[in-house]
Formats: sequence, structure tokens, C-alpha cells
Amino acid sequence: KKGRKENVLIWFLESHNFLVAVSASFLLGILLDMLLKKLTGSEKIGYVAVTAAVVTAVFIGAYGTTLHALACILTGQVLLFAAEYDYATHTVPDYVPVLILMAGLLEVEFAPALLGLVLVPLPFVVAALMKEGSIGGGDIKLMGACGFVLGVKRGYIALMLGLFLAVLFQTAYAKKEDKGFAMAPYLALGCLLAMLPA
Repeated sequence: KKGRKENVLIWFLESHNFLVAVSASFLLGILLDMLLKKLTGSEKIGYVAVTAAVVTAVFIGAYGTTLHALACILTGQVLLFAAEYDYATHTVPDYVPVLILMAGLLEVEFAPALLGLVLVPLPFVVAALMKEGSIGGGDIKLMGACGFVLGVKRGYIALMLGLFLAVLFQTAYAKKEDKGFAMAPYLALGCLLAMLPA
């Protein structure tokens, strides 16, 4: 009976932590929604609260209430912000990569992180040098920061997933008169998927 009571108590505490974290993410998402509307002047913003809660639930489900889960959650929140901002304005603010780097410092291993910072955005740098206007500087900095968090292998997985999703959705849904599109939503989704357990 004693062991059973201890199991119930552990389950309650874990469930309590889970509910508190998801609720806090939802409230943070509401604040991010309001901030995004103010910064971008767009009324199309409105999904960050729900997706922030889902991202938190997924990472706690995958990693428990650990420091790694917290780093993933914080990075995820910033990526959601970047995706919505880029969708509304076709730009990624310079402070976004800084916030991602700060989240990555929670559990950094400097050698893989620095390699990721330099190598992951390299294909974008090459593309930008070969053809002016092909890749925005914000996307390059975003992937550099994500490379710092993810390392080289997962960083490249995130990059490839993001590009694949961008090509897939743009082929299916883009109109012929569209000359450009926001890349950050696809890159953000690629990074979120790459942060999940293999």
C-alpha cells in the first residue's frame, strides 16, 4: 500500500508540473500573440498560444521535466514567434537568433554548438552569395542560432526538413504572382521536428 501511495504521489506531482508548464506556455503564447500584433500590425496573428502549449506538451512528453525539455521549449517558443513574425512581415528580427542562442546556453556543449553555429547556415550563405536575394540574412542567422542549439547533424536535419516543407507547400499552394515567401515558418517546423527524440 505504501508503494502504491508513493506512485500516486509521484504521478500527481508529475501531472501537476505538466499542467503548470502547459498552462504557463499557453499564457505566454497569448502575450506573444498580442506582442506580434503590435509589432507587425497584422490581425492575422492568433495561433501562437495554442501552438506554444502543444510544443510544451510534446517536449515534456518526450523528455520529462528536464533541463533539456526546458531548452527545447524555450527554443520552440522563440521559433514560433519568428515564424509568425516572418509570415506577417517577411523579416526575422535580429534579436530572435540571440534569444535562441540564450536558450541553447542552458545545456551547451561548446564544441558541437560552435560547429553547428558555423556549418549549419553555410548552404544558405553559399546560396546568398551565388544569387542575390535568394536567401534572407534573417534566415541565415536563424539557422546559425538553431545550429548552435541542435549541433551539426540535427541542424542539417532541421535545414533539410525545413527546405523540403517549403518546397512542398509552395508547390502545392503558392500562386504564380507570388514572388517571395516567408521561409522561417518552414525552418521553425524543421527545427522543432529535429529536436524530437530520434
